[in-house]
Amino acid sequence: MRIALLLALTLLVSSPLPSVAMEPISLITEEWPPYNYTENNVITGYSTELVQLIIKELGIKEDIKIYPSMRATQTLETSKRTMLFSFIKTKEREKRYKWIGPFGSQSIHFYKRKNSSLVIQSIADAKKVNSICSRSGGLIFNKLNELGFKNLDTSTRAKSIYLKTIIGRCDLAISETALGYIHWMKELNQPLDVLKETPVKVTEAPLYIVATKDIPDSEIEMWQKALKKVINSKEYIKIANKYGL
Repeated sequence: MRIALLLALTLLVSSPLPSVAMEPISLITEEWPPYNYTENNVITGYSTELVQLIIKELGIKEDIKIYPSMRATQTLETSKRTMLFSFIKTKEREKRYKWIGPFGSQSIHFYKRKNSSLVIQSIADAKKVNSICSRSGGLIFNKLNELGFKNLDTSTRAKSIYLKTIIGRCDLAISETALGYIHWMKELNQPLDVLKETPVKVTEAPLYIVATKDIPDSEIEMWQKALKKVINSKEYIKIANKYGL
């Protein structure tokens, strides 16, 4: 009887604790290659594959939905139990959400044509050019407006931003990170050096999964621990290598 009791206690201590049942989460992202984007009607990208590993580690099933940038942000603002990736952390945003990460960082620079004679060494230099192709909304657009730029030629699509700069309709382009720029040059069948990155960057910040504040801290901590474990895994190394990180 004593041996049986000891055996039962041993099994109880050594057995894994059952996972805590969580309410469904609305998991969304936006078109921002190579971090998150659609390819052949499948949502993919560095951040997407990382989040899929986290979901697997947590032992939950959550579908990822992808929206245009403005709709994704609006959905985050108006919905409950919602997470969005990849999100840039700023002072303005910090207190409005809960944060899981970071899992990477990015910086976004101005680009000019390869043979352009423009000297762009500062924000002031960029303000002097005739036109800058940029997004028509989002973090970069808002940042440029805050900095007082009056020479923006806006578009909703990164392809248009880069194409107009390549053919000379804009003096500068600003839209993506360095990895994003490489992605779009491949999409456009353009040599990678058709545009040249300037030393002037508009933003530099880490990337996060962001969550609405109604999600309990205990769940956020579970996601944070899962992220930490995933980043130290062989599967993550494969993803990082795949996307050139």
